[in-house]
This record gives sequence, structure tokens and C-alpha cells, in this order.
Amino acid sequence: MKASTRKIMAPFGAALFIAVSTTGSAAAGDWTWTATPYVWATDVGADVSINDRQVADKTIDFSDLAEDLSLAAQGHMEGRNGRHGVLLDLFYVHLADDDKRFPLPAPLAGEAIADGDLTLTILDAGGIWNPRGDGEGFSLIYGGRMVDRDIEIDARFQPAPGVTLARSYEVSETLYDGLLGARYAGRFTPRWTWAVQADASTGGTEQTWSALAGLGWSFGSRYTFLAGYRYMDIQFEKDDALPGEVDADVTLSGFFTGLRIAF
Repeated sequence: MKASTRKIMAPFGAALFIAVSTTGSAAAGDWTWTATPYVWATDVGADVSINDRQVADKTIDFSDLAEDLSLAAQGHMEGRNGRHGVLLDLFYVHLADDDKRFPLPAPLAGEAIADGDLTLTILDAGGIWNPRGDGEGFSLIYGGRMVDRDIEIDARFQPAPGVTLARSYEVSETLYDGLLGARYAGRFTPRWTWAVQADASTGGTEQTWSALAGLGWSFGSRYTFLAGYRYMDIQFEKDDALPGEVDADVTLSGFFTGLRIAF
């Protein structure tokens, strides 16, 4: 198993163990579970400042990201036993792009050629407290969030004909936050449901928050088709390892669809 995979799976397994342990030792038959594989067609925005001066503010559309997509895994799992429950949500994406060309900023001439590799993992794990005990109405969400990012860029700069300069950049870190949020869910009809959710986390990141709104349509006794919109803002701690103080803000936003399976 690759080192990067072990780094992801270790917190994943630990978070699952902690989430289940916090709900007590109820018999397995008292639990109801749902698993939801989903697709989040997210646009990615990046806002980077050095010494409080903005140097980058760009949004990349999902259609452009899909061209560079190498691997993705997105899934949500919940278990409920009366008023108490657990949740686990994983968003993992690996993007790889070779020979990306872009012009050098003025006063330089020529262009840069970059080979990039980006892996982003966001893992939420924790508990749910629902006063009604049926999953509807208000629910309190509590637990932790892991944000893991690995960025590798090999760049070749060609400021003039016959002149090539090479440089490599790498950022690799795993951040852990405490998370607190709320959800409100209801029904239009026995088949049609709706839900809104918002949460915030801090600790390893300076601040991260997300919100979503979605609809569900149930068919059969076990399946629900889900669709909605989700927004997430990740503010990384200021990094003074490079010359100047670097402040980065990343946003993820877009529509999602999924299939919730009860068992």
C-alpha cells in the first residue's frame, strides 16, 4: 500500500472507530444504517495573498477539472439508534495534468509549462443527536474534520527563446479540526423529502465552513435519490515558511447527486 494511501486510511479508520464508540454499546439490531455514494460536481476557487496583497483569485469550472480527473471517491454513511447516531463523509479527488501552458506575467515574456499533481481529501466523522429520534426535524452534528492536501508541481519556465529554467514545488499536510453543525429535515409527501445543513470547523485550519440544501425522492423500500447544492470554504492558516506571509482560501461549490441505500 502506498504511503499516501496509508496516510488517508489511518485517520479514516480511526474516525470511524471514534464515531461508533461515542454512541454507546447498543445491540447491533437496534441500529438502522444508510450508505450514500454521491457525485459532487464542484467548481474550485482559490484566493491567495502574500503579505495581505492578493496575488491570485481564480475559479476553475468542474468541466475543466473533469478533464484532469485521475481518481475520485465520494460517499456518506450514517447509523441511527433512537436519538443518537453516527456519520462518516468522505470526499477524495486526485487531479493530474501534464504540459499545462500559460503565459508569464508582465514584464516577463514567454511562457511556463507545468506538470501538476493534486490530491485533496476531506473526511468528516462524528455523532448526531436528534431529539425526535426519527431522523427528522432538528439534529445536532458534532465531531471532527480532516483536510489532507498534497500538491506537486514541476514547472519549466521559458522567459526567452533557448532559455529554460526548472523548479519544483511541493505542499503536503494533514489538518484536523473540531466540527459543530446542525441539520433540519422534513417531508413534503411520504416520497418527497428535504434537508438543509450547515457546519463549521476550526483547529488545523483557520476556519472551514460548509452548507448544503437538498431534496430526496424515495422509491422502493430502501432507496432514495438525492440532489442538491453544496458550498464549502476552507481558510488555511497563514504560512510564513516562504518569503512573505502566505494566506490561502479555497472554495468548493456545485450541485451533487447521490443514491441513499438503507439496510
